[in-house]
Amino acid sequence: MNKKKRSIYIYILLIILLTYLIFNPTARKIFSRYVEYYKLSSNLELAEQSNLEYKKRLYYLETKPSHMERIVKSELGVISEGEVEYRFNQETKNGGNTNEN
Repeated sequence: MNKKKRSIYIYILLIILLTYLIFNPTARKIFSRYVEYYKLSSNLELAEQSNLEYKKRLYYLETKPSHMERIVKSELGVISEGEVEYRFNQETKNGGNTNEN
């Protein structure tokens, strides 16, 4: 019986506390600022990760000319003199036949 009364008192105390926090404008403001802080800190982590990736890419571009050449070839489609570009036709879904009759 004593445990039952104690749990009822705890539930009542929690309800009073939650009611106070919900209707208190200062508590709502603190909670909204905490949510905003959480969002900003996660955005900061993403920005730091992308910054590290860009620094790594910049390092390779500055130190390894072959890396720059590969990027130019893949992104811009540039080929050097004497190189031959091979293009392959992709097969269609019906077994490679282009004739549908």
